[in-house]
Amino acid sequence: MAIGPSAVERWLDLSTEELRAQVKQLVSARLPGDHAVWQAIRRHPALVPRIRGVLSGLAATAAGSKDEAMQKVWISKARAALDVAAPAPVKTARKPVAKEVPAPVPEPEPVIDLKEPEPQQKQPPKAIPTMLFQEPS
Repeated sequence: MAIGPSAVERWLDLSTEELRAQVKQLVSARLPGDHAVWQAIRRHPALVPRIRGVLSGLAATAAGSKDEAMQKVWISKARAALDVAAPAPVKTARKPVAKEVPAPVPEPEPVIDLKEPEPQQKQPPKAIPTMLFQEPS
């Protein structure tokens, strides 16, 4: 059986083993999530949980094989393709016509003077008093 949007309609009547073979082909095809096949699958709410179950079975059988990492990546991409939500139709509502309001007049920005400050006169250093330490008696 071929993989295509029209073939997905017949997947509802397949046995578990036949569906497993189809899903295995679909996973190895690595189709993008917005492909017509995934869109056709998402349109059937009864088919999505069956495919999730088959994907879990495929992940379990891939465990321990030499291609385990690759298979798990493909399976996770297939699960993500099942989770893609179809974009909701956008309703266009009429927006009320806004009255023209004159733009507010901006206040003038304060002027910042960038002159260098005048150097302050240096004061001579203060004398530090000498401290004497006495030995305790």
